[in-house]
Amino acid sequence: MALREPKASLQRLFDCLAAPYARFVFSRLWRETRNDVAWVHPQAQEKVLDLACGPGTLALELARYGCRVYALDLAEQMVLRAHRARRLQRSAPVHCAVADAEQLPIGDETFDLVTCAFSFPDFPAPLQATAEICRVTRPGGRIAVLEAVAPDDFAQSTELNRLEQLRSAGVPTHLLTLSDLLGLFRESGLKLLDASVSERRRRLEDWLGSAAVRGGAPARRRLRQELLETARNDAAGLHLERYRGHWFFSAKVARLLWRK
Repeated sequence: MALREPKASLQRLFDCLAAPYARFVFSRLWRETRNDVAWVHPQAQEKVLDLACGPGTLALELARYGCRVYALDLAEQMVLRAHRARRLQRSAPVHCAVADAEQLPIGDETFDLVTCAFSFPDFPAPLQATAEICRVTRPGGRIAVLEAVAPDDFAQSTELNRLEQLRSAGVPTHLLTLSDLLGLFRESGLKLLDASVSERRRRLEDWLGSAAVRGGAPARRRLRQELLETARNDAAGLHLERYRGHWFFSAKVARLLWRK
């Protein structure tokens, strides 16, 4: 798929991150993934789209419920990781393909359920992605979004997004606040069924390990130090703390469920 900037840079970034990110989510977050999918209450034989599927964590869990799952991602290496994970887990069939979330090659009102996890900060045009999600969902269908959200405090949000940009090798990325995320869907005529925000504990080294910091190991060490310096006054809203020899931070994660 030939892409223009900034999507070409995003595609290269996530192709590069596919292997370390897959190791992280399948080894560290499988219980969390199961809980998140159970929260959606997927039904057997529902036709489901997992958008920006990454290495297939949500898609494979949805398949365990007997859903007919279609998984799309902009990065070919992520899609290949999803294929590989399906074979290793001997999962029910999941149809995986490379596609642009802002220009879906899918007809109107196709899916009973659309899921999208931890991807909105990377969409260059999130309103367009939202419109596409709504377009391909059938009337009465559901849309489930799982997303890390920025603090409401402007200074903390600005600092967190600065660090996220460094972690992403300068590729544009922007964490939304909960209000921003809700606002994307506000004009779409959807009914909000559930909305909650929880703090999820993450190891700092996992966050750095699934990063593409420009400048290699020295730059990664500098970014780690910058992160630790935010602990003095919680400048990025991460609530950093040391426990049993490891640094942890709290990621604010929103779970939002709508009905069309």
